Amino acid sequence: MNKKRLTASVSIGIAVALLLFGGTGTNSILFNTGYAQTATLGAPIFVEKGGDTIKREIGPNTTQYTFTSNGTMNGDIEYSKAGEYISISKGNNMTFDQGHGVLTTKDGGETANYTFTEVSNGTAYQGASAYSTNSTGKLSTLNNILVIFKGPTNESGNYALKQWPWK
Repeated sequence: MNKKRLTASVSIGIAVALLLFGGTGTNSILFNTGYAQTATLGAPIFVEKGGDTIKREIGPNTTQYTFTSNGTMNGDIEYSKAGEYISISKGNNMTFDQGHGVLTTKDGGETANYTFTEVSNGTAYQGASAYSTNSTGKLSTLNNILVIFKGPTNESGNYALKQWPWK
């Protein structure tokens, strides 16, 4: 595993752990550290709605999904996403999911790749995504950025997510 991928995996893991143990509140997270800092999330960078498109059982308690979504970045850049993830059931409606996808601007001119890790309790998701892009335009701010996200979901696999940059 190369150093960049290891760093992204560790960063995503830490962010998910913080979400699980600290919660996300509405717009801030209180970390119980020796420094007692509060991280204010501010306005989300992404707001999107989407859903699972294909579901395939691939083993005991393990399911592969594909998904699509549409949303806006920074309130004015329209995009679509497509990707896939593996979901591992942990019982009591809890799942641990890992996946990847591609974000594409509405005009199709720019893309960004991302990987994510998330947990779900059947009614909501929480997680973190690491983005990368070669874009020098609208999506250039997504190169090597980590975002945290949360949002409700339903039994049909439809969801609405808000995502904030992790600074």
